[in-house]
Amino acid sequence: AICYPLHYFTKVKPKRVQVCVCLCWMFAASFTGLLLKNNLQHPGRYNSCIGECVIDMNYIANVFDLIVTFIVPITVIVILYIRIFGVAVYQARAMRSHIAVVTTKVTVKKSEM
Repeated sequence: AICYPLHYFTKVKPKRVQVCVCLCWMFAASFTGLLLKNNLQHPGRYNSCIGECVIDMNYIANVFDLIVTFIVPITVIVILYIRIFGVAVYQARAMRSHIAVVTTKVTVKKSEM
């Protein structure tokens, strides 16, 4: 929407957004189910007292979980925000130079700027 504002409504349709959101939720549910498969097959196996909730995950599953659920999304968000910031700075400079050209030709009131 920031980089190509005129193409946004042709590329992003409500149905496509619904499909993407559903796919994200299904991926999250299946990923969590795979990580907790052992705990779901044998509930209460690691509990030592009533009411205790223990989740047993091995080291590889913990690292994989960290990468997939934290590092990858944060990296994508940072990259997108850097791209948006770059486009916003570019557009601000273009507007500033356009205003400078206009003010040299015609006197512009402060409220118009």
